[in-house]
Amino acid sequence: MKLLNKIASAANTLLMLAAAGAGVLMLAFGAYVLYDIRYTNQNAYISQDLLQYRPKVAAEEEGTETFDELRKINPDVVGWLELFDTHINYPLVQGRDDLEYLNKDIYGDSTLSGSIYLASENERDFSDRYNLIYGHHMDNGAMFGDIRNFLDKEYFDSHQEGLLQTENGTYLIKVFACAYADAYDNVIYNVSKDADAKFPELKKYLSEHAVQHRDIPQELSDGMLIGLSTCTDVVTNGRIVLFVSAGPLSSEDAEKYMERSSDDVPMEDIHRLPLGYFTDSDHWALLNLLCVAETFMILLPITAIRKKYRQISYSKKLAKKLEEKGCYDSHENYENNDTEERRCSEKNEEICKQLRRFTDKMHIGMILECVLLIVSIVVFLMTEDLTKKMTLSDKWTGLMIVIAAVSLLIDHLTFCYKGKTPTKEKISTRQKNEKVYS
Repeated sequence: MKLLNKIASAANTLLMLAAAGAGVLMLAFGAYVLYDIRYTNQNAYISQDLLQYRPKVAAEEEGTETFDELRKINPDVVGWLELFDTHINYPLVQGRDDLEYLNKDIYGDSTLSGSIYLASENERDFSDRYNLIYGHHMDNGAMFGDIRNFLDKEYFDSHQEGLLQTENGTYLIKVFACAYADAYDNVIYNVSKDADAKFPELKKYLSEHAVQHRDIPQELSDGMLIGLSTCTDVVTNGRIVLFVSAGPLSSEDAEKYMERSSDDVPMEDIHRLPLGYFTDSDHWALLNLLCVAETFMILLPITAIRKKYRQISYSKKLAKKLEEKGCYDSHENYENNDTEERRCSEKNEEICKQLRRFTDKMHIGMILECVLLIVSIVVFLMTEDLTKKMTLSDKWTGLMIVIAAVSLLIDHLTFCYKGKTPTKEKISTRQKNEKVYS
């Protein structure tokens, strides 16, 4: 019967551990999914450190831009696009094909938000008369998420201008149409070298399909036509395309528009410098985060927090009872001169001292575990940047493992009672069922 009880108890413990493990895994997976969504959304906005590399108009050479710093980050940079008073304010890249930057940022890192990129069929110097620029639709308005807003007449009428900076000069953008389209539409997504010949067909298409439009340019003259394309979640192959004309600006006018541009940047959505920034961290390590979680679990074990910390109060109460009983037995032993009872009283007194030492060790262990948890969190926040990509480990992983291991060792040394316990005859029935062990 005892064997069956032990087997049942072991099975119950295994089931509890399995359930707790499954719960922790589900919680960790859910936390990761939420983090991934937040990471994607936050990094879809223009970052403060990238914004400082935006090209400036070179006054000494009219119409040219300085792209040297951006090219050091990514040689595929071909320009910078901004629509005033929107979140569209990004460097433009061009890949070998239209899939290269679909899920890759300007730094070359994988991200679901991708980049704003020029169609691979277009010339990288924007010498084509018709250009297509692609960007993901983000629900928070990042990337090309604001293009959907142009379907609203009030928004369309109040957001009409922007800038396109290229190596050939700065162009003033003027919005003239916004339309739904299909991803395989041959009129919009066929980049033709002869844009002037194609323009009448496109004007007819827009007059029939545009949701919002204003005076459509009669001809391209010395400017260019640009389609800003993004997806829509309503239809699988559905697209929203914002059509703009782009005319060249003189160096003086370009500088004036650049001044306006600096005032229109939505600063509330630009990344602030995160913790870990000054360490030049470009990632965060999963093992380091798990070490922080382990250090927290050692301090506050989810399934055994009551069992762990009730030892302090129980040990104090038991020591007090043994001390009171020792005083009473000592008085009786003095009167009866019973040698065996006197030895038993001395034994209980020794157990009482051990329990008090155990209580002191638990207090010290609790303080040390708190300190190690704080150190672990501070080290993680100072060395990792949760706004960047995830890696398995980094140069700080060894230190994080040592902190977690030391915390586990302290827990074993301070919360595990290894002294003697009172005999069954000396404790009450209720105390028999209590355990001092961790």
